[in-house]
Amino acid sequence: MKTKLPMRKGWLAIVALLAACGGADLVLLTIVTPLNGLWSLNGDASQEGLQFQAPRAEEHLFSARYDVTAAMLNPSDLCGAPDDGSGQLALVGTFDNGDVVLRARDAPGQPVCVQGRIGSLIRFDAVATGARPARFYQNSRVDVRLDLGLWVSENGATRLKFGPYASVDNDTQDDPLQACDVSAGAPVVLDGLIDGYQTATNTRPTIGALVPVGQTAARFTDVVFADGATITLRSAGGAAITLKRQRETTPTTCP
Repeated sequence: MKTKLPMRKGWLAIVALLAACGGADLVLLTIVTPLNGLWSLNGDASQEGLQFQAPRAEEHLFSARYDVTAAMLNPSDLCGAPDDGSGQLALVGTFDNGDVVLRARDAPGQPVCVQGRIGSLIRFDAVATGARPARFYQNSRVDVRLDLGLWVSENGATRLKFGPYASVDNDTQDDPLQACDVSAGAPVVLDGLIDGYQTATNTRPTIGALVPVGQTAARFTDVVFADGATITLRSAGGAAITLKRQRETTPTTCP
């Protein structure tokens, strides 16, 4: 399991350091978070929950800032909105590098209803707002959408294209998937098994190894879904590689 640094404190320290060196304007911090799924209060699906409705994954997995619409299920209060009898509360708001603000769409003045930070792939920590105490919501799955876009290293030498794979539930293990190594020459089809987010250890979705079909030696190991736009892995020789999700103008073919 990788040790996680407190995000905001770490970022502020970096910004302060670069500012002291005159380079703070070079800092570009981006957090891309898969939003799809059910974000349940305290991780309990029978309680209040949040479902993000827009933008779609095809948009928000390529951006760190955007407007959102969402629905609150089984709301404990309506944040000033009229009760329409649906058992849901319509919300509008923003996502900005992990910071989320959600307002009651139909309440006078659209007061802030939920505000906080998504600090991991599955946890949304909300601060106290109005009559609402501080609380947390936990997603039951990670909407990895591995097949969306092309995964490319910074120098372009490593390029992976995954077969269709949308979402992995928390605490599941060994779910089969396929990918293609399209780094150079003819695509090489790879088999792998993915584990979902492990809640007991806060381990992100991981593929232990990607192995060429019909072979036994792994081409890549320790493949970790770090965030919605980042995968880390190791080459067969043990080199650490970071891949970023890139849009495709022409879809890459994976046999």
